[in-house]
Amino acid sequence: RKEKKDMVITLKDGSSKEYAQAMSVIDIANDISEGLARMACAGEIDGKVVDLRTMVDKDCNLNILTFNDEAGQKTFWHTASHVLAQAVKHLYPDAKCTIGPAIDNGFYYDFDMPSLTREDLDKIEAEMKKIVKNGDDITSFTLPRAEAIKLMEEKGEPYKVELINDLPEDSIISFYTQGDFTDLCAGPHLMNTKAVK
Repeated sequence: RKEKKDMVITLKDGSSKEYAQAMSVIDIANDISEGLARMACAGEIDGKVVDLRTMVDKDCNLNILTFNDEAGQKTFWHTASHVLAQAVKHLYPDAKCTIGPAIDNGFYYDFDMPSLTREDLDKIEAEMKKIVKNGDDITSFTLPRAEAIKLMEEKGEPYKVELINDLPEDSIISFYTQGDFTDLCAGPHLMNTKAVK
């Protein structure tokens, strides 16, 4: 009987860690240093950017990305775009969400809704601050395509339904939830809204 060998994780500085079982990127970051885990925005496994929730189950090169890394910034801003969308849905429940990506110098989110005034924008910013202060954990889940369409139809999000319809029939669709807000999204995201300063 062959003894199961430990998984070897090689870190950016060339050092390595060994684990007897699969570990999430955030758990490995925590094991390296709590400070690093607090700063972590995403991971990079063998050159591919991944969510902090991603399970690592084999030998690999792992880099923990913070806001100092471009991909870390994009993850941070992407999470901020979800905070923006959640705030808009709180204040304007009839607004329809389209897309909300991170861009080179921040983020945006497109909505189908009436135009906003400066006063409206200030209200949205205040609501975003409330959401951040509330500090909801961000969780992810997947659904088969038909169920994903049903969920977004129930939420009254026709643009999300359109996006899902454009994906292949056999796609497994990922979503992220924070508090009372769930969005169609491939990620990656921070672990908690509190991290959005």
